[in-house]
Amino acid sequence: MVVVSAPIALPAAPRRHWGRWLLLLLLGLVLVVGVGLMFFLDPWLRRTLEQQVTESSHGRYQLRIAELQTSLWRGNAVLRGIRLRTVAPSADSARLPAVRLALGHLRVSGIGLLALVRRREVPIDSITLDSLTLRLAALPRGGSKQPLHEQLPVPGIRVGALALRHVRVAYGPEKQPAVQLGEGAVVAQDIWLSAAGAADSARIGYAAAVAAQLRGAALRVPGHQLQLVRAMFSSRRRRMQLDSVLVHPNQAISNTRSPAVRVSLALPRLVLTGVDAAYFSRSRFRADTLRLQAPRLALTLPAQSPPTLVQMLKPYLRECRLNQLEVTEGQVRVAGLELAPAVANVQLSATSIQVLPRRASATDVLYARAWQINTGRATGTLDAPYYHVSWQKLRADSQTKQIQVAGALVVPTRSVEALARGKGHQAAHVTARLPEIRLSGFDFAAAANRQQLRASSVLVRNPRVSTRSDGRFPINPSYSVATPESLGRLPFGLTVERLRVEGATITMSYRSPRDPQPGIMSINRMGVELRNLTNDPRRMSAATPLVGEATGWLQNSCKGHLALRANLLDAHGRHTLTGNFGPTPLTILNSMIVPTRGIALRSGTVQSIRFQMQFDQTAARGTLWGQYSDLKLQLLNQKEKPGLLHRLETSVVNGIFIRDNNPRKPGQPLQPGKVNSARERRFSVFSLWRQGMVSGMLNGAGVPAPLAKKLSEAE
Repeated sequence: MVVVSAPIALPAAPRRHWGRWLLLLLLGLVLVVGVGLMFFLDPWLRRTLEQQVTESSHGRYQLRIAELQTSLWRGNAVLRGIRLRTVAPSADSARLPAVRLALGHLRVSGIGLLALVRRREVPIDSITLDSLTLRLAALPRGGSKQPLHEQLPVPGIRVGALALRHVRVAYGPEKQPAVQLGEGAVVAQDIWLSAAGAADSARIGYAAAVAAQLRGAALRVPGHQLQLVRAMFSSRRRRMQLDSVLVHPNQAISNTRSPAVRVSLALPRLVLTGVDAAYFSRSRFRADTLRLQAPRLALTLPAQSPPTLVQMLKPYLRECRLNQLEVTEGQVRVAGLELAPAVANVQLSATSIQVLPRRASATDVLYARAWQINTGRATGTLDAPYYHVSWQKLRADSQTKQIQVAGALVVPTRSVEALARGKGHQAAHVTARLPEIRLSGFDFAAAANRQQLRASSVLVRNPRVSTRSDGRFPINPSYSVATPESLGRLPFGLTVERLRVEGATITMSYRSPRDPQPGIMSINRMGVELRNLTNDPRRMSAATPLVGEATGWLQNSCKGHLALRANLLDAHGRHTLTGNFGPTPLTILNSMIVPTRGIALRSGTVQSIRFQMQFDQTAARGTLWGQYSDLKLQLLNQKEKPGLLHRLETSVVNGIFIRDNNPRKPGQPLQPGKVNSARERRFSVFSLWRQGMVSGMLNGAGVPAPLAKKLSEAE
């Protein structure tokens, strides 16, 4: 009998049953953890953040968060109602400043949680802060000197975009904050907080691009307050714009100087284009064009010279370059100077400005390669407060080396008597109208960098000059500066190769003590040319002196010619003057000599006069040849009570010595006149020239030399 046994199969159902339950258990645990995280993670994170702020600040700051929501699946976090305030500091937190912060909304999106867990570079899609108000009493003292990326707990963080909206900031004391920002917004793109991001020279800090807007700002600095209506900046467009910039000094602009400069500025618009923000974040400034529209600037210069622009910028910048500076419709007023200039309608352009590093070429002017300046009306004071000076237009171009001034005017601010009374002595009351002044070959670099005025030529067209003086006042006790040697002692270098004056008219008026009617003399249609007008020892010597010629019409009737040679560096003021005058009736001199000398020329005709004179600081010497006929004088002393000696002198001169004709008869030799007159250094060199002419003419007319000398020196 065969017995067959069959295998017994074990059931698999129980194993499938336990696996299903295990899977369900794991899903349940995940669900429980997820629900737990949903309900308990956010409160725990909120409490943790609040505690961390308190602990890390040693109780100095207190943080409160009204609402915190996270989404682990999406990597998002939203915080609302954030408040940070300062509480009583401890000894460990004394260096931390008082802070008050309110943030309406903070959103962080797209956090790379897996990278965070693995301690790798963490990506974040965006961070947004909305409605931020910050009040900071002072900046923190001390702090870590490590770069920000080295202080992170991970190798780096890369944020796609950071946006701050509706930001308000106040810095400084509660009642008078130093900085107040009305409302601002900042957007930064691709922020890479890492060693690689810090090393990227194309980034602005750690960001690839930054844009910002600001409405309303106030800033307090020592002595001044600054206000700004609006500002905009974009690193991608390489452009910054400021609208309505106002600077107010705490002390008003005046001629009274203070230790620091005082500035008042109203600037409707400032536009900076081509700015390299990445370079600027590394203490280097580079930009294409800076435009200032209609600035109105007034300033009082400080009592001591301020530091140079290089010295001011050096602590903050390692490099400063600007391709173009443009100013339109500007107004400038400078106080604290005797001139006190005020200039309207300034149009200015400068190219290739380089302040740091300072490797300027010899032709650079005030840190720029070239300047162009056009102005409208300018005013100022000269010999304050006695003269007012102005011009209507000015054009200057450092590349063409040209300066043109139109409508220049110098006028006294007081009458002749008031001017002399104010100075306490006789003073020339000068009015000058200069329709056109043109400088060619002007060395702008020498003027700006070496305090030297150098030009190849200066042209003055159709000037009108009027001088008036009053002899009733004492003589000026100081030496006159209107002398050749004074030009050699100027406190700055002067070199003009050629100076020309065309079509000049000079009118001179003198009121003597004897007669209220002033004596008047005029020179018309005058032309002057001077060559080698310089105080440079390399150019000025006895062998290469100043040489000049002048022609004109005395009293618009008698043509004259003068030639001058002078060594401006001669300590004794030696110079020579030669010249001649053409035919004229002598009566043309009566308008001057009758009121001032009490003598009238009843008749007389000059055929010619020529002379040569030498001058120094002691006297005028030389010879004058005057050919004339029918000379007759009339003494006018009825209003005075002259002494016996004076009556004798005038009678002898009039009746005995005066030569009616020179030569006395045809064919006889011409009698020369000896020029000899002592110099009074309180009078100008022009007075000495006149004295020499008078002494020579009187001696040539027969007046004895000693008496002619005495009469020529009388004022």
